[in-house]
Amino acid sequence: MSRSITEIYDSLCVAKASMQELHDYIIDPNLQGTILDNSQQLKIDVRSGSKVAIWRLWLWIMAVGSWMVEKLFDQCKADVAELLATTKPHTLTWYANESKKYQYGYPLVRIDDVFTYDNDDPNSRIIKYAAAAEKNGKVLIKVAKEVDDVMTPLTAQEKTLFEEFWAKWRDAGVKVEIVSLAADIIKVTMEIVRDRLVLDANNNLIRDNSINPVNLAIDTFCRNLEFDGILRVSRLQDAIQAAEGVVDVKISQLYHKPAGGNYAAVNMQAESVSGYFTLNVNDSDITMRDYVTTKVLPI
Repeated sequence: MSRSITEIYDSLCVAKASMQELHDYIIDPNLQGTILDNSQQLKIDVRSGSKVAIWRLWLWIMAVGSWMVEKLFDQCKADVAELLATTKPHTLTWYANESKKYQYGYPLVRIDDVFTYDNDDPNSRIIKYAAAAEKNGKVLIKVAKEVDDVMTPLTAQEKTLFEEFWAKWRDAGVKVEIVSLAADIIKVTMEIVRDRLVLDANNNLIRDNSINPVNLAIDTFCRNLEFDGILRVSRLQDAIQAAEGVVDVKISQLYHKPAGGNYAAVNMQAESVSGYFTLNVNDSDITMRDYVTTKVLPI
């Protein structure tokens, strides 16, 4: 990580002060022996209107130049790290990123022995979410698109064409399996202590009954999970606890069901089959208790 200009200047001043042959260069000729300078003192002297030794200004220029070089090295290091993560040899990150570059409805053309697109059309890139993992000797790619801000699986035709894309785009000999399913369902059994001055009998905000803070907190939590991430019960409980009008909450049980599967109890965490989760409110068992804070006012 690059140092600040002041850090570099101060280190130059320390190095200069340690060199006997440079002790004639002092901060103030009227103050003998002041051989050690620092950035804070320089800034004060520059603003004072008094003369400042030229060697101090040269040191500052050197500090600025060194700072610029260190910043460039930081950027170079970051660029190299990104290239290593996303280019050959192809990593799982590369498979996920390339999935998002797929252009629905456009043919792949072969140029210089490499498949590519003739046209760059960002609007045709239907893959919004993608993750890749190795499983049973194959690269498993989970994908989803977004419709009205909601994660949605690909249609049968979209999935078929996407599989044909990877049949050409993949490395030779690599087996690729595409997964694009409806969201995994979760339901909860929990008890919530609510502030009845804030939430009504349906758990909607009293001042705006179009908002259900509990359901909104769960939906937001699921939507903000990293795609193909892990749902942790403790963090879901924390998210509900932070919802407006919730005084306390306890999740006694959470159940998880992948598309086409059956509900199974979750101990501490759940990994999705589709890559994302959604809440089934109707099947959930949510017990609400009211809580009202009271204070005895002095007479």
